[in-house]
Amino acid sequence: MDKMQKPILVSVIVLSYKHKDFIERALRSVIYQTFTDFEIIYIDNNSADGTFERGSSVLENSNVSYKAEKLSENLGIARGFNYAINTYAKGNFIATLAGDDWWDMDNLKYKVEYFLQHEECGMVYGNGYSYDNNTEEISIFYRSPSVSGWVLKELLKSPNINPQGILYKRSVIKSLNYFDDKAKVEDRDLWYRIAQVAPIGYVHKPLTFYRVNHSGNISRNIEYMRQGNEYFFAKYEKEFPDEIKLARLRQYQYFAYFLATNQPSIESLKFMLKNYKLNWLYNKQIVKCIFKLVNQRK
Repeated sequence: MDKMQKPILVSVIVLSYKHKDFIERALRSVIYQTFTDFEIIYIDNNSADGTFERGSSVLENSNVSYKAEKLSENLGIARGFNYAINTYAKGNFIATLAGDDWWDMDNLKYKVEYFLQHEECGMVYGNGYSYDNNTEEISIFYRSPSVSGWVLKELLKSPNINPQGILYKRSVIKSLNYFDDKAKVEDRDLWYRIAQVAPIGYVHKPLTFYRVNHSGNISRNIEYMRQGNEYFFAKYEKEFPDEIKLARLRQYQYFAYFLATNQPSIESLKFMLKNYKLNWLYNKQIVKCIFKLVNQRK
C-alpha cells in the first residue's frame, strides 16, 4: 500500500506489534503534525490481533504520503526499523515511533527547527511525558533541561535521554550502519555511537507520550533489559571502565526500585539478591520489597 507524491524531508518509521488498541492514536499523532514535509513508513511485526488492519485503514483515509507493510515474521525492533529505513525511507531525517506511544502535534516542528539551526548535530531529542496506562496519570521526564552537546561520557554513566520522538540525521546513522541488529536495547546503543561522532541536541518542550504499564512494554521485562544493557556495557567497558562501572550500578538500582515498587514478589526479591550491590539505595529497595510481601500475606 502506498501514497507517495513529493520529495520528503522526514521519514517517520512507525513499528507495531500487538498494538491494536493503541495504533490509531499513534498514527493520528503523526498525521496531524503541524510540520508537514514527512512520509510515514508503517511496519507491523506480524501481529495476529488486527493491529495492521486497523493501522492501515487510518492511513488509507488520510492525505499523507505513506508506505505500509505487514511482515511475514516478527523481525524485532532493531531489524524492523532497519528494514523500514533501507526498504522505503526517502527522508534526510529519520524519526521512530512505537505503535503504543504518541506525539504532540508540534514534535516534528520543533525538532526540525533545532536541526536546521544546529546542522552539526547527529540527533535531536526532547522532553516528554510518561503516561500510565492503568491510572491515566501523566508525569514529565525532565523538570530542568537535559544534557546536550558532546555528551558521550555523561550518557555512558546514565542514559538520560527520552527515547520517544527522537529525530536522527540520516547521513549520520547511515555511516553507523543504523541500528545494531544484535542489540536488545537498540536505541540506547545507537545514541552512544552517535555521541562518538556528533553532538546531540535537546529541545526543552514536552513533545511525546510514552505509554507504560501495559502488557506489551518491553521495559517491564527486567531480565530482557539487563541482557540488553550488558551487551551494550561490553562494547564500552574496556575504553570507559569507570563510567560503565557507575552505569551498571545505576542500572541495578533502577531495576531494584522498579521491582520493589511495581512488581513486589518472591521472584523479584530473588532477582535483587542474585544481583546484589553493596549500596544503601539498593538495600532500601530490598527492604521495601520484603515489607510489601509481608503486607500482602496479612
